[in-house]
Amino acid sequence: MSEKIPTWQPSGPEGLYLNTRSGMYYSRYQMNGARTFRSLKTKVFTVAKLKHAKRELEVEKDRQRGATLDSNHRTLGGLLAEVKARLDAIPVAENTKIARAGNIERLRSNWQRGNFDTFQARNVTADVVAELREHLLHKAEWKWKFGKSKRRGFKPPVVNQTLWVLRVMLDVAVEKLVLIENPFSVSTTLRQGLYAKGRGQSGKGGSRLQLPDRADMLRIFAEMRRVPEESDTFSPNPEQRVYLEMMATEMADHAELLAYSGMRKEEATKSTVGDDHGDEFNIWGTKSASAERTIPVNAALRTVLDRIKSRRVGPKTKLVIMAEPRTAMRRACERLNLVPLRNHDLRHFFASVCIASGVDIPTISRWLGHADGGALAMKTYGHLLKDHSQAAAKKVDFNAPRVGAQSSVA
Repeated sequence: MSEKIPTWQPSGPEGLYLNTRSGMYYSRYQMNGARTFRSLKTKVFTVAKLKHAKRELEVEKDRQRGATLDSNHRTLGGLLAEVKARLDAIPVAENTKIARAGNIERLRSNWQRGNFDTFQARNVTADVVAELREHLLHKAEWKWKFGKSKRRGFKPPVVNQTLWVLRVMLDVAVEKLVLIENPFSVSTTLRQGLYAKGRGQSGKGGSRLQLPDRADMLRIFAEMRRVPEESDTFSPNPEQRVYLEMMATEMADHAELLAYSGMRKEEATKSTVGDDHGDEFNIWGTKSASAERTIPVNAALRTVLDRIKSRRVGPKTKLVIMAEPRTAMRRACERLNLVPLRNHDLRHFFASVCIASGVDIPTISRWLGHADGGALAMKTYGHLLKDHSQAAAKKVDFNAPRVGAQSSVA
């Protein structure tokens, strides 16, 4: 009579088990008296050992900070309740709250795998996320009707904002020991471009900014100041040309103000001549109370501020007279055969130049008006920081002789 093989078979390191029925490896651990198995989602022993070691480290960290195994966080409904509580505790502008609520509702109403509230978080794989992404891009119905038919599919930025909610929920699931690894995590081999590809995105690991370099940005600003002799539909007379040239100057200076200060467009429209204090410039935060800040005035910002102020009268006069320079930028980019820019790209340009100039992330975060100590800036511009670091490392030469150095050999 053959001996029956047990379902759970210890495999080398303590706590690592092989499920003989499925061939999958599991981590077994105990916390506050509760013992549980968690799948490592691999049948390869060497990979299982690495994942098990990582899980043991995370479990030990959770023990030290008093985490518990909580069944309330094993479903998407329970995770969403936790995420809502955390987001509500962060003071933000009312429009941000409305946008978050819309993203959450979009996620819930377009969930395709059974009941959202009772769906197990451990069953959210990269394939499930990709399925949701494609549904949101091509099949999801809009809330509002347009004519006789409903509009289907959302643009990539809207889809990615919706997926962001799911990513945060799964981060909480990992924190609560419900998941071994978040499918959105950069370190996972399961991630194959889970976010929607759109403008400025590589599709391999999320968003990667594609901004013009400093030379091209100067070309764009110069082109914004130029009024073409004529177009296919309009040939200005001398009086009209004077007006158009004045507006072109205002638009170009507006764009430069955003690019050299890192302000949001709403912050720029609220700024006045009196906010310029010479070496410092006061920015009135419009997104949240914490966004109000004072930044140092760099040389480029000083030049554009002086140029704008030469056309203004009185400290209470608005610095910019137009709502935004986007249309003028788009036309300039089209004439130069460059990728069109958004207003917010100028803020990204400011941050990228600061990083290339060697400014640290926490300082850039303060200049941008972030209240998270640099977490968002690191997430958005981390790859630029890495590129700058690698470029700087290439300049290090340990073989270069020191001028006037004396030999230490006796």
